Amino acid sequence: MNEKEIVKMCDRLAYKYNNKGHREDMKMEGILKCYEILGEEPNVHPAKLYREAKRRMHDYLNVETLPVTVPAHNITRRLTRDINDGEVGDMSETGHKWLKVILSSKTGQYNDEHGISLNDHTEMYETKDLLKCVLNAAHEELTAEELGVIKMRFFDDMTQDDVATATGTNQKWVSRKEESAITKLRNSIL
Repeated sequence: MNEKEIVKMCDRLAYKYNNKGHREDMKMEGILKCYEILGEEPNVHPAKLYREAKRRMHDYLNVETLPVTVPAHNITRRLTRDINDGEVGDMSETGHKWLKVILSSKTGQYNDEHGISLNDHTEMYETKDLLKCVLNAAHEELTAEELGVIKMRFFDDMTQDDVATATGTNQKWVSRKEESAITKLRNSIL
């Protein structure tokens, strides 16, 4: 199969799922899966590419876009197609009900007892990395007064008036130090 045929096949497959919001993403997932297979098996049969692209799109739409992490294995695939599948194995009644709700719901009905989603973890680590970068720049670039003002304002949630009282200065002095510190940090990070 050449590149145009792969793109056309994946476009048709993505269109069959009738989900406009994820159509382009599904198409790209299918194309990537095809290229992954072609990298390992250059003379692969087109039927295998079709089957694997379809499976990848199915997993993307029905498993990976859920608000919680659900394992991508054959039981999950069968449950997303037929929630009353008799071959799901030994699953508790509560577990089956929970999985049934998650897999059949558009909203996902997320609650705290099932942990935070993968997107929440990603956002948490990105925020942590950004905070590390800003703190390193602050320690390198700012004077002791500026660093003290930034810590009180943004880590201790103090107002400029509170900082002025704590440092024995006035609000205008705090405002200037804060503005100077933020400008230095912005220039350092960017």
